[in-house]
Amino acid sequence: MYSVKEIEYSDWTNYIKEFEHTNLLQYGPYGEAKEQTSYWKSVRFMVTDGNEIVALAQFLAITLPLIGGIARMNRGPLLSKEIQKDDRESVSCKLIAALVEESQKRHWWVVQIAPDLPDTDASVKALEYIGLKKLDITPYASGLISLYSDKEEMLMSLKGKWRNCLRKGFRSGVKVTQANGNSSEMNILINRYRQLQQDKGFLGIKESLINALAEQKDESWEFKLFFANQDEHIDIENSVGVLVCIRHGDTATYFIGSTNDKGRNLHANYVLLWEAILYAKHSGCKWFDIGGLDYTTPKGIAHFKQGLNSELYNLVGEWRGFFPPWESNKFKY
Repeated sequence: MYSVKEIEYSDWTNYIKEFEHTNLLQYGPYGEAKEQTSYWKSVRFMVTDGNEIVALAQFLAITLPLIGGIARMNRGPLLSKEIQKDDRESVSCKLIAALVEESQKRHWWVVQIAPDLPDTDASVKALEYIGLKKLDITPYASGLISLYSDKEEMLMSLKGKWRNCLRKGFRSGVKVTQANGNSSEMNILINRYRQLQQDKGFLGIKESLINALAEQKDESWEFKLFFANQDEHIDIENSVGVLVCIRHGDTATYFIGSTNDKGRNLHANYVLLWEAILYAKHSGCKWFDIGGLDYTTPKGIAHFKQGLNSELYNLVGEWRGFFPPWESNKFKY
């Protein structure tokens, strides 16, 4: 029988250090940034089995007077590294049931989750059994690059065409400068990203959230910018490309990026992403997440990322349930 307990941010920060392969949306600073830029409130849970911590889960919740609340969980729960690989899917489903029960106790009548579960028949059946219904939203897909290999092995693992484009970028004189995001650097990033949104016709991420993520302070979190110029001339304002990578625990994730026409002709986008991967490795990360594969928008980015030859994964999608407090749970875990 699992026990669910709400914990403070400081406790979360300590506990999560013992978890492997974390994802961006379940990391504490991401929840803090969402809380600072929206009506959502971060609520963090620790799930135990006896004296053993088996999972952490970060929810975003809105409480509405008289009519209950709404809660959502993206890419959770995070499982303890002690849980065996073959057991992780079934354990995750049981943990989700326990978390839904806790949500019901808190009068969060509507619960929406996009769990960190593979898109399998077993996952679908378990979520349906809990009382959740799948939404007509494209399931999240992405890829992981192992950073255990040395630089040369990582280079040779790239698809041939991608590796050739990377080498062209180096031959064309592309140089990359790292930055931590002062006000002028963030203004350049936001302006480039806004232009990309207009050119490609997609909504993307709110500027306020991007800025809030850059401002988060945590020893296991780093918002890192990469600017590309040609040759040794370092001119961030007139750079040909910019990319953001966020380090969270033992994993780093590609967040956003933009390269202008000159940069694409120089293959600067390849050099930027490669340098971000090397930064993650040198920072002690074990994994690099390519930050999603969306084949609908913006055009070409998913195809570009596929050249990294990462280990692809597909998640089970978004699910929603209605759990009023006067209805008792029908499931066991």
